[in-house]
Amino acid sequence: MRADGSGVTQLTTALGDDSFPVVSPDGSRIVFQSNRDDNWEIYVMDRDGTNQTRLTFNVAQDRLPNWSPDGDFDLYVIAVTGDNLRCLTSDTRWDGHSSWSPDGWIVFNAGDNVDSSTWEIYVMRADGSGELRLTNNNVNDWAPNWSSDGQQIIFLSRRNNEEDPAIWAMNADGSNPHLIHNTPGAYDWGAVWSPDGDYVAFTCDAGGQDDINLLNINNGSVSRLTYEGGGYPSWVP
Repeated sequence: MRADGSGVTQLTTALGDDSFPVVSPDGSRIVFQSNRDDNWEIYVMDRDGTNQTRLTFNVAQDRLPNWSPDGDFDLYVIAVTGDNLRCLTSDTRWDGHSSWSPDGWIVFNAGDNVDSSTWEIYVMRADGSGELRLTNNNVNDWAPNWSSDGQQIIFLSRRNNEEDPAIWAMNADGSNPHLIHNTPGAYDWGAVWSPDGDYVAFTCDAGGQDDINLLNINNGSVSRLTYEGGGYPSWVP
């Protein structure tokens, strides 16, 4: 859909859940997760929904894909042809919600798979080296997303209220964490920067169901874009 909520077009019709779509840097393709074959796998398609291709084939649950800046790789990492699958982390943590910086660093959250209060934000190089921890507290910080200029990271946090996650931002080195939006009594999630850095699209259930909302970073105003459900927004360049 357009940034004002108009022009909604359905791209997939397969049985099952097609979700977490992420548009490639050049805007030509969309990677997403689907359980249409009774297991979570990664798929890619053209921007208009054609040429849907399955990339992963295994018994594990493959979820939350994202693009490298050159548009060639998702994270695990895997080439968009489905070749050259390679693991970047090999520990006992739950690692997920990856986002690439323009210069090739990866930000992600990691922590105990059961205890979400252990989730923190980390960065690493594209080969898995140089891991740095950006947050350190006793509440869960998760779902980071890098700004297009690589200077800031937005993420979700329960710092203000354990039952009320909100959208926070910090510098790329983890400094200056600050609240940018909180919908009282509602669940804010799936926040992503616009290409120009002036807006954040996010999901919120304030209307009784998950819908897409648009936050104006400059004045703090919020517009609701969908009224029949929506989640996991991603910007088309």
